[in-house]
Amino acid sequence: MIKLLFYALIFLIAAAYLALIAKEDPGYALLSYGDWSVEGTLVFLLSVLTVIISGILLVVYLLVKTIKFPGRISHWTHNRKTHKAIKNCNQGFIELAEGNWREAEKHLRKSANDSGMPILNYLAAARAAQEEGAQRRRDNYLLQAHKSDPSADVAIGLTQAELQIKDGQAEQALATLMHLRSVAPRHKQVLKMLFAVYQQLNSWRDLEQLLPVLKKNNIFELHVVNSFEKSLIQQLMKQALQEQNRGELKALWNRLPKLTQNEPDMIHFYCQLLLTINEEEQAIELIKEGIKRHWYAPLILLFGQAREGDVVKQLETAESWLSDNGRSSELLLTLGRLSIYNQLWGKARDYLLESIKTTPSTEAFQVLGELYEQHLDDSVEAMNCYREGLILSSKCREVVRLEDNSAVKTALPYN
Repeated sequence: MIKLLFYALIFLIAAAYLALIAKEDPGYALLSYGDWSVEGTLVFLLSVLTVIISGILLVVYLLVKTIKFPGRISHWTHNRKTHKAIKNCNQGFIELAEGNWREAEKHLRKSANDSGMPILNYLAAARAAQEEGAQRRRDNYLLQAHKSDPSADVAIGLTQAELQIKDGQAEQALATLMHLRSVAPRHKQVLKMLFAVYQQLNSWRDLEQLLPVLKKNNIFELHVVNSFEKSLIQQLMKQALQEQNRGELKALWNRLPKLTQNEPDMIHFYCQLLLTINEEEQAIELIKEGIKRHWYAPLILLFGQAREGDVVKQLETAESWLSDNGRSSELLLTLGRLSIYNQLWGKARDYLLESIKTTPSTEAFQVLGELYEQHLDDSVEAMNCYREGLILSSKCREVVRLEDNSAVKTALPYN
């Protein structure tokens, strides 16, 4: 429109200029062709030619506009649909954030094809369908997302695996992630999610094979991987114990780095398993070595639960620790147990009473009660010990319950 006004202004200026010239000298012009001729003033002839040319240009202009009209209508319609789709898309994402799953799914589905970003619409619609428990619709949206952009296979697959995990479909998620790993072997998010799924499925052997890949690709911080590696070995040891595979159990221990083998909690864990399969001699040697390096209360208690071939020597070893590490309640309880193994009833009673006096424990009351009942023929004192043990146990459970409630309140600040 601006161009048209500009050209009209030029035309008027030119016409005014010609009119001024024609006023002084209109000129003379003769056009002749065969028997046909036209004569008149030059200004008149130029005016007629101008009108004719302008008319031709106007007709051409109108023809061009007429030809382009359907395209303009189509473009306008497309823009209108796109604007409406974007509006629906925005509304869908707002409703998704607000938890209005059904409305979010409806708006995202309606706007998918015209929004210019169908893959995002379909992935978001899949999440909304998931929240509604509509697995079939969820999978259909994921399929539509793949059709809209086949090159986004990893992004779509990760969304699918995430939704499957959330829905408790760990095995289906594993199949999805295995496919993604074949497509993108080093993708960090794929490896992270595969790690999580293996944990859900208690697939310890697969985790053992995945662990070096996690280390190589720096998926987690090194201290996190090392901590998990220790937990993984513990799970594999439990599995070997369940399968009654002693060779595998010992092989797993021998595969541990020396530094890990020297950790007191790891020694305690392994020795518990050894005692379960009656490998008491090896367990006792490991406990002794562990206590030399670290004074660790659970190891002290475990030493009293094992029974060496020479129980006199075992008691002497434990008593030698009194001078070096003091009279802790754990050591006194262990000495009481070992005294019972040696049939030293009075000595056992004294150690156990001192242990309770130092730090009362349900375990010490239990052992002392059994000593009174089975070897000292004092059922009254036995019942008193059992009762005190039960009272102490009840108090401990109450403390744990209160701590758990406190943890819940901390985790739920809006309650």
